[in-house]
Amino acid sequence: MNKVFIMIVNYKSEEVIGNALKSFDEETIEIETVILDNGSTDESYTALRKAVGEDIDIIRTEDNLGYSAGANYLVNYVKSNYEHVEYLFFFNPDAIATKNMIASLYETLSTNESAVAVSPLILDMKDNKWFSGTEIDWNKCAINNNPNVENADEIREIDTFNGCAVLMDAKAFFEVGMFNEDLFIYYDEPFLSMEFLKKGYKSFYNPKTVVYHHISYSSSPHSIFKTYLMTKNHIHFFKKYGKSKSFLCPYYNPLRMQVFFLKRFMFSNIYHSFKGMYHEFIGKKGAP
Repeated sequence: MNKVFIMIVNYKSEEVIGNALKSFDEETIEIETVILDNGSTDESYTALRKAVGEDIDIIRTEDNLGYSAGANYLVNYVKSNYEHVEYLFFFNPDAIATKNMIASLYETLSTNESAVAVSPLILDMKDNKWFSGTEIDWNKCAINNNPNVENADEIREIDTFNGCAVLMDAKAFFEVGMFNEDLFIYYDEPFLSMEFLKKGYKSFYNPKTVVYHHISYSSSPHSIFKTYLMTKNHIHFFKKYGKSKSFLCPYYNPLRMQVFFLKRFMFSNIYHSFKGMYHEFIGKKGAP
């Protein structure tokens, strides 16, 4: 096989990205790493270059494109400047790989004809399961990253891959139009997974290999920025792809989160959640 291109979108992750790169240890796979310094400044670029060394290809954008547009920008750069781009490995800068991880994921792609994306088991830094496959409950308009299934320890098809760590077939990625840039960040995985399914392509989960993840390193789990985008993109996803006959189904989870925030007197989150609902209703795209 040709080399795998490791694609990392960096935004204020200079303190951890060096450890991410050092964690790659592949015995049979040739890898090439390309990094986007998203919303780059001279200070961030200098810190990033110091963290990753001089041999890594880094490209810069002055504006923060968000993850979806940033990843697309990075992939287009690789497509234009490198030859034989067949496999893309998207990896978070706050994650840690394990030995021969990409080789294990590649085997899953190569032995499942319709597979175009595969993610590993992802643990937090305390060895708790953060991602062990995905099931979408279309009746409740909910996405479960740790479903209770009988074949939990087996390689299997899942509803959506996880963007923290995913090996992807580049041809299929281009064919379906890449990531949805209207999202800015969050929910880019299920949107792309649904576009894959339209073409008969499938996403897989491989529990035989592990990635560790510093959860919410670049943003707190309940930041108002995350609350806004998760609300807006969640509703947009289930309005576009949902199968429930209930008009209210896409709003179930955001409304449950409103109760969560109310119990904790997180009034700013309540406001930004409603703001996300309103902006989805009027069709606003991108960041707040």
